[in-house]
Amino acid sequence: MRLVTPLEMMKLEELANKAGVTYEKMMETAGTGLAAHLAKFAESLGTDAMLFLCGNGNNAGDCFVAAKLLSARFRVTVGLTGGIPKTRTAYAKYKEMANVPMLTDPAEIKAAVEAHQLIVDGVFGIGFRGELSPAVKEMFAVINADAEKKCIAVDIPSGGNALNGTVAAGAPRCAATVTFGAAKRGLLMPPLSEYCGMVHLVEIGIPQEAFDALGYPVSRISANTVKTMLPPRPENSHKGMFGKLLVVAGSRNMPGAAMLAVQAALRSGVGLCTIASDESVCRMVVGSAPECMMLPVPTDAKGMLCIQSVKPILDYAKGCTAVLIGPGLGLSGEIRQMVGGLLRALNCPVILDADGLNAIADSIDILQEVKKPAILTPHPAEMGRLMSCTVNEVQKDRIASAKKLAERFPKTVVVLKGAGTVVANTEHAAINMTGNSGMSKGGSGDVLAGIIAGLSAQQIDAEAAAMCGVYLHGLAGDCAAAEFSKRAMLPSDLIRQLPLVFGDYD
Repeated sequence: MRLVTPLEMMKLEELANKAGVTYEKMMETAGTGLAAHLAKFAESLGTDAMLFLCGNGNNAGDCFVAAKLLSARFRVTVGLTGGIPKTRTAYAKYKEMANVPMLTDPAEIKAAVEAHQLIVDGVFGIGFRGELSPAVKEMFAVINADAEKKCIAVDIPSGGNALNGTVAAGAPRCAATVTFGAAKRGLLMPPLSEYCGMVHLVEIGIPQEAFDALGYPVSRISANTVKTMLPPRPENSHKGMFGKLLVVAGSRNMPGAAMLAVQAALRSGVGLCTIASDESVCRMVVGSAPECMMLPVPTDAKGMLCIQSVKPILDYAKGCTAVLIGPGLGLSGEIRQMVGGLLRALNCPVILDADGLNAIADSIDILQEVKKPAILTPHPAEMGRLMSCTVNEVQKDRIASAKKLAERFPKTVVVLKGAGTVVANTEHAAINMTGNSGMSKGGSGDVLAGIIAGLSAQQIDAEAAAMCGVYLHGLAGDCAAAEFSKRAMLPSDLIRQLPLVFGDYD
């Protein structure tokens, strides 16, 4: 699914209009598609009545088209929350609704909201900025307070930001959103995604040439994405065909991160996996995953890797197809030097996570020196350190943040973790929608790093490994939540779900 910004949507409509698909035709098509969805919603609720709440922009025009069509089968009422439409196209559709009852008095509109079970939110569209008025908040409060009422958003829930997914106070929580032409980025980003319900896309005739004219494509990662990107495993095979991964992770006080990363990598299909760490950590990892091999390396007095660790790691890595660096390493001056030395010398894809990222935060230009693709997996705080900005600045536009870092270092794929994880490179970005709040626990990132590293070691393209990894990681989290609950599930439960989620892709 292609995702666009509000400005890109305006550009698409402008290009379509120039190509002969007029604004009026697009509105007619949008309204017709909206009507079809609303008829299904009404039938599923067993109601023959619906109320349209319409503002004074083009969203109202889409509603007017739908209201006119549906008035032949349903009891339709239109509430004009912003007065007479201000756009020419919407006004033309308003004039065509001669036989549809219309309300303009705020008290009458609120009473209608209280009386209807099915309500259509066409108050504000994707151009909304600022705050909802007290009158509009009061109207939506009636909807939000009654679980029996079903609100369907037109293009976007009123008060939602179509660019970054923020939501104005008082916005309606919708059972579904019917959007037009292309899905807007904000619809897939929390917290707005929690207000949208099921998102339905109605095509409005925009030609492919218009989409091709957009600069930086953004899409949604889906099950079909993973099926397309994950290569099949040949029946006539051996372990060497599925790669050799070296995991540089863990320290005496943080062995669990290494254990989780290794177990996740093994469950992701890698042929061979080795842990490089303090000897005590290696023994704990192999005790939990006997399929893993050990590479005990020199460590300092605290059991953390040091400069002397570099040579044995590089010697061993000559036979590896990917190296994961970071989970549970800790941070010290020698860790920073070690990570820098490895990045300069490794001749295979590198997955840089957690303390591996923190180690280069003050010397990030070292990423210009990597020989093969590097996959970076920062959470927002780590992203802020890498980009010398605040977490709020990162979160304000997550796609733009990931894109900026990827463009600065063209050999990298950036995985900006969090609700709606973003995977970005220099050419395009994708948003992941699997996963849940139960994954917000220490260790979930180690599992993700292990999955991505396990896939990358199988010599899957860096972008594909990242996109498949975040989708399957989130899907495993959803399965774990279903079995253990979001509150009680643990990151280790995600690993136990991997055989289930990978089962559809063998």
